[in-house]
Amino acid sequence: MRSVVILAICTLAACSDAGAEEEQKYQMVERQNATYPEKYRARELCKQGQRVADAYLNAKNEEKYKIWKLRSDIECSLAEL
Repeated sequence: MRSVVILAICTLAACSDAGAEEEQKYQMVERQNATYPEKYRARELCKQGQRVADAYLNAKNEEKYKIWKLRSDIECSLAEL
């Protein structure tokens, strides 16, 4: 049911399928790494966030790209600390 809702929202928002898939992967990485040390978690979220941003860039979705680029930049900065 949740997948149907997410798919409907993405369709209405003109999300790319690739971007939505990468967002789902980001959420999975976020859940799976919740108990790991912050630096490791940030490094994994940095990598996946960059993939999400790249997917939206390739889909020419500027609004989503800017959001995910900023989010991944923050995670990458945390990974470097």
